Amino acid sequence: MPDVHESYNALRRLSASGAPSEQISDCLRAIYVESTTVLDGARDRELNTSITGKDYFAFDIAGKRSRAVNVDLFRATSVEPDSVLRALERGEVTQIPADAINRAVYKMAMAFCAAIDLTRPNDRKTQGTYFEHVVAHLVALRFGVPAVRNLDVLNLDMRAELPTDLTFDLGRGKPKFHVPVKTSTRERVIQVWAHQRIIDGVFGVGRFLGLLVCLAETHVAERTIHVQEICLIDQWRIYQLFIAQLKRVYYLDVPVAYSNLAAEFPRIHVKTFGEFFHEADTLADDA
Repeated sequence: MPDVHESYNALRRLSASGAPSEQISDCLRAIYVESTTVLDGARDRELNTSITGKDYFAFDIAGKRSRAVNVDLFRATSVEPDSVLRALERGEVTQIPADAINRAVYKMAMAFCAAIDLTRPNDRKTQGTYFEHVVAHLVALRFGVPAVRNLDVLNLDMRAELPTDLTFDLGRGKPKFHVPVKTSTRERVIQVWAHQRIIDGVFGVGRFLGLLVCLAETHVAERTIHVQEICLIDQWRIYQLFIAQLKRVYYLDVPVAYSNLAAEFPRIHVKTFGEFFHEADTLADDA
């Protein structure tokens, strides 16, 4: 069985600078191949769900079960992660439909998460860190600038760093982006809006546009193996209204309850992560 964790450690070392590179792309390709090799030895276990329009399964090896995997996003894809990476490297990613990009990135992220679920079932941190590295690399390739993980926060009496997930500075007179990354937002999601509020206070409202990127909000009940989406609609609206405003929330597996948040005030625009790659150049136009 391939050592996916060894390749993951290589990814962490390569990603330390935040700058996109061919070596990181190659590492992500290797991790994807190794992850799918692990999953080839698993059986599919159907999961129950009442989520409208979605079906889920889990990978199972000797009774060890992975997290819930969206059947449509993982299986029904004609574009592989390698194609998205190559298109990003050539500056041609908008030639791939947003939905196909989203499925390919979902497959890249979920293959690793499921493989770690099965090989290291007590590990709950590695998957989130990996997902952050994936998003950092893909967004850095799309914007053409490195990802930064800490911002200097200055005032008259002290100098400090704000430990943000990711920020991207496109240059003088150009947009700047604050990009928190979460595999799910069920725990401590208020930190996303709180960090945006601090950034707004230090640099000015609208100077950094907030783009939250998430994997999914699925939860599997252990006894019934029933999949549900845990959503905090009222809390999100309160945060958006009274703390700070996020420009976009991107998901690979968009929760049904969040899909219409842009229809009511305060508007929260929730889209697939694949759509980011098509609208990245225009996100600041209506800021």
